[in-house]
Amino acid sequence: MDISALRRLGLINPGASEARLEALNAGFGKRLPEEYVSFLQAANGVYLDNGLVLYGADDLVERNETMEVALYAGDYLAVGDDSGGRAVLIPFARAGVYIVDQGSMDPADMREVGHSLRHWIATGCPL
Repeated sequence: MDISALRRLGLINPGASEARLEALNAGFGKRLPEEYVSFLQAANGVYLDNGLVLYGADDLVERNETMEVALYAGDYLAVGDDSGGRAVLIPFARAGVYIVDQGSMDPADMREVGHSLRHWIATGCPL
Protein backbone atom coordinates (compact mmCIF):
# COMPACT_ATOMS: atom_id res chain seq x y z
CA MET A 1 0.00 0.00 0.00
CA ASP A 2 1.28 3.46 -0.89
CA ILE A 3 1.43 5.58 2.28
CA SER A 4 3.72 8.27 0.86
CA ALA A 5 0.96 10.91 1.01
CA LEU A 6 0.92 10.53 4.81
CA ARG A 7 4.67 10.99 5.37
CA ARG A 8 4.41 14.78 5.44
CA LEU A 9 1.26 14.77 7.59
CA GLY A 10 2.42 13.13 10.82
CA LEU A 11 4.11 10.17 12.48
CA ILE A 12 4.11 6.76 10.80
CA ASN A 13 5.19 3.61 12.61
CA PRO A 14 7.15 0.93 10.75
CA GLY A 15 5.08 -1.90 9.32
CA ALA A 16 3.91 -4.86 11.41
CA SER A 17 5.68 -8.20 11.15
CA GLU A 18 3.99 -11.20 9.55
CA ALA A 19 4.00 -12.96 12.93
CA ARG A 20 2.20 -9.99 14.52
CA LEU A 21 -0.38 -9.94 11.71
CA GLU A 22 -1.04 -13.68 12.09
CA ALA A 23 -1.49 -13.25 15.85
CA LEU A 24 -3.83 -10.30 15.25
CA ASN A 25 -6.03 -12.32 12.88
CA ALA A 26 -6.17 -15.17 15.37
CA GLY A 27 -6.95 -12.85 18.29
CA PHE A 28 -9.56 -10.85 16.43
CA GLY A 29 -11.59 -13.91 15.56
CA LYS A 30 -12.44 -12.65 12.08
CA ARG A 31 -10.31 -12.39 8.96
CA LEU A 32 -9.20 -8.78 8.59
CA PRO A 33 -9.89 -7.00 5.29
CA GLU A 34 -6.94 -7.36 2.90
CA GLU A 35 -6.64 -3.60 2.42
CA TYR A 36 -6.20 -3.12 6.16
CA VAL A 37 -3.60 -5.91 6.33
CA SER A 38 -1.76 -4.21 3.48
CA PHE A 39 -1.88 -0.94 5.44
CA LEU A 40 -0.46 -2.65 8.56
CA GLN A 41 2.36 -4.14 6.50
CA ALA A 42 3.29 -0.61 5.39
CA ALA A 43 2.52 1.25 8.64
CA ASN A 44 1.68 -0.28 12.00
CA GLY A 45 -0.22 2.82 13.10
CA VAL A 46 -0.34 6.42 11.93
CA TYR A 47 -0.73 9.62 13.97
CA LEU A 48 -1.50 12.64 11.81
CA ASP A 49 -0.99 16.24 12.88
CA ASN A 50 -4.73 16.94 12.42
CA GLY A 51 -5.57 14.40 15.17
CA LEU A 52 -6.46 11.48 12.92
CA VAL A 53 -5.19 8.15 14.27
CA LEU A 54 -5.10 4.97 12.20
CA TYR A 55 -4.76 2.07 14.59
CA GLY A 56 -1.84 -0.29 14.58
CA ALA A 57 -2.04 -3.99 15.36
CA ASP A 58 -1.54 -3.43 19.09
CA ASP A 59 -4.58 -1.14 19.40
CA LEU A 60 -7.06 -2.70 16.98
CA VAL A 61 -8.73 -5.31 19.18
CA GLU A 62 -8.95 -3.06 22.24
CA ARG A 63 -10.41 -0.10 20.33
CA ASN A 64 -13.04 -2.28 18.60
CA GLU A 65 -14.01 -3.88 21.92
CA THR A 66 -14.16 -0.52 23.73
CA MET A 67 -16.39 1.00 21.04
CA GLU A 68 -18.47 -2.20 20.87
CA VAL A 69 -18.22 -2.19 17.10
CA ALA A 70 -19.20 -5.87 16.80
CA LEU A 71 -22.41 -5.19 18.72
CA TYR A 72 -23.55 -2.10 16.83
CA ALA A 73 -21.84 -2.41 13.44
CA GLY A 74 -20.81 -6.04 13.13
CA ASP A 75 -20.03 -5.83 9.42
CA TYR A 76 -17.45 -3.09 10.06
CA LEU A 77 -14.00 -2.71 11.59
CA ALA A 78 -12.93 0.47 13.38
CA VAL A 79 -9.49 1.30 11.98
CA GLY A 80 -9.05 4.77 13.46
CA ASP A 81 -10.53 7.88 14.97
CA ASP A 82 -10.34 11.64 14.60
CA SER A 83 -9.41 12.31 18.27
CA GLY A 84 -12.71 14.18 18.49
CA GLY A 85 -15.32 11.49 19.07
CA ARG A 86 -15.69 10.07 15.57
CA ALA A 87 -14.56 6.60 14.49
CA VAL A 88 -13.17 5.65 11.08
CA LEU A 89 -14.52 2.29 9.91
CA ILE A 90 -14.16 -0.02 6.93
CA PRO A 91 -16.55 -2.84 5.99
CA PHE A 92 -15.32 -6.44 6.16
CA ALA A 93 -16.96 -7.56 2.92
CA ARG A 94 -16.63 -4.63 0.52
CA ALA A 95 -14.67 -1.44 -0.11
CA GLY A 96 -15.22 1.94 1.48
CA VAL A 97 -14.15 4.14 4.38
CA TYR A 98 -16.74 5.63 6.71
CA ILE A 99 -16.85 8.01 9.63
CA VAL A 100 -19.42 7.94 12.42
CA ASP A 101 -19.91 9.40 15.87
CA GLN A 102 -18.59 6.93 18.44
CA GLY A 103 -21.79 7.38 20.44
CA SER A 104 -23.88 6.02 17.56
CA MET A 105 -22.00 3.35 15.58
CA ASP A 106 -25.20 2.78 13.61
CA PRO A 107 -24.36 2.05 9.95
CA ALA A 108 -27.31 4.28 8.97
CA ASP A 109 -25.45 7.22 10.56
CA MET A 110 -22.15 6.56 8.78
CA ARG A 111 -20.84 8.96 6.16
CA GLU A 112 -18.57 7.71 3.39
CA VAL A 113 -15.24 9.54 3.22
CA GLY A 114 -13.50 7.25 0.72
CA HIS A 115 -14.43 4.59 -1.80
CA SER A 116 -11.55 2.34 -0.68
CA LEU A 117 -8.98 2.36 2.12
CA ARG A 118 -6.14 2.32 -0.41
CA HIS A 119 -7.46 5.38 -2.26
CA TRP A 120 -8.37 7.24 0.94
CA ILE A 121 -4.86 6.81 2.32
CA ALA A 122 -3.24 7.73 -1.01
CA THR A 123 -5.18 11.01 -0.99
CA GLY A 124 -4.11 11.95 2.55
CA CYS A 125 -7.12 10.63 4.55
CA PRO A 126 -9.58 13.48 4.00
CA LEU A 127 -12.47 13.64 6.43
